[in-house]
Amino acid sequence: MIEDPRPSDRRTLWIALASLAAVVILLFVFQRFLFLPKILIVVLIVLAAALTGKIKPLVRDWFIFMAFVYLFDSLRGSIYILTCKLQLPAHALYVLNTEKALFGGVPSVALQRLLLRPDALGNFGWLEKVLTACYGSHFIAFLSVGFLIWVVRPKDFPLFKTSFYLLIFTGVLIYALVPTVPPWMAADQFGLVPPLTRFNAALFNFAIPDLSNGFDTNPIAAMPSLHAGFPLLCSLLLGRLFRRKALPFHLYTLAILFTVVYTGDHYVTDVLAGSALAVGSYFAAVRIARRPESAVAVGPRGGAQADVLKKRFLLGLGVLLVGVVIGGANKTQFGMRANSYGLDVPRYVDFFKDPGRYKDSYSVQTYFGRHYLALYDHRTALGYFEASLRLARTPKETQETRANIGFCRHVLGLGN
Repeated sequence: MIEDPRPSDRRTLWIALASLAAVVILLFVFQRFLFLPKILIVVLIVLAAALTGKIKPLVRDWFIFMAFVYLFDSLRGSIYILTCKLQLPAHALYVLNTEKALFGGVPSVALQRLLLRPDALGNFGWLEKVLTACYGSHFIAFLSVGFLIWVVRPKDFPLFKTSFYLLIFTGVLIYALVPTVPPWMAADQFGLVPPLTRFNAALFNFAIPDLSNGFDTNPIAAMPSLHAGFPLLCSLLLGRLFRRKALPFHLYTLAILFTVVYTGDHYVTDVLAGSALAVGSYFAAVRIARRPESAVAVGPRGGAQADVLKKRFLLGLGVLLVGVVIGGANKTQFGMRANSYGLDVPRYVDFFKDPGRYKDSYSVQTYFGRHYLALYDHRTALGYFEASLRLARTPKETQETRANIGFCRHVLGLGN
């Protein structure tokens, strides 16, 4: 049975929802409706809690969790930087081969051929705009679901936090162990997939210029898709707690799952992995919640309660500071380069296993050249760039390759 929230709880919920609705309306009015900054929902939650006198419960229940989420966001960027700088193996083919084995091709390509107009670039339709808004809202959505549970079903809020702790931690671990290329990168940078239009990134940058530099801190964090895992886990939690009232969010989840494939941000295989991880995290959290030691006990009072609050605040502050330091270091690394994807090219093991297989691919030969250029092996890089020049098909490719060849020859003292 759904608990009837106290009047103060209802007031907290309505203040947060009204504030969020007002901001969304303003963003639409000023044509900034495609992305809601992640910090916005945090500010709204704090504002609602302050106006209703719930700051202490907010710190007690949310601060460590929010610090952990911020740390997760920072770690995503660090994983990419370390993968590049330490030349750790990254992967492009295993998921592509799986996709072809399951579907006979790449669903992202099929969807764009079916739904995206050939002249869409710079003139996207309402479907792309709506789906892009869904894509940009997933962080807002999962925290809003957490806030709803915290206000209406506070006894179940630990279940929400535990399930997301498990999902986020496991997702980050897999990102670190198996860095994986998404479909759009396989198409744009390696020519392994037919051309894809990443319309959500284009629309984000149209609405808020240069957003993508901060939005894609790890372009090879595709497996598993937490963009699919977050809303699906929310759907499972809402379905458990609110039954049929959760139907609108279930429809939202389906829209997100469709969107991440349609945009080319994820293979269906990534989505299946993210969904499986969400389901596993949900059932593991439910199992943990059923343990006797996890039962909600009468909380400490007086000085003991103040001590607990202080300890949680200090722990959350420590986690947050680690996230801030890591995030600052990431910003410095990315800020030194206009194109974050040129951050010391990752070592994609797929290509190095059989380089001869790609001798007729301009994109892969250029990748090899950029890879060895990042390692200051200019002579090897020159050989690959010269091979790229023979394979170049457009004036732009020819111009860029000649520039790379000229740079290598200059460094090697070979002249022009």
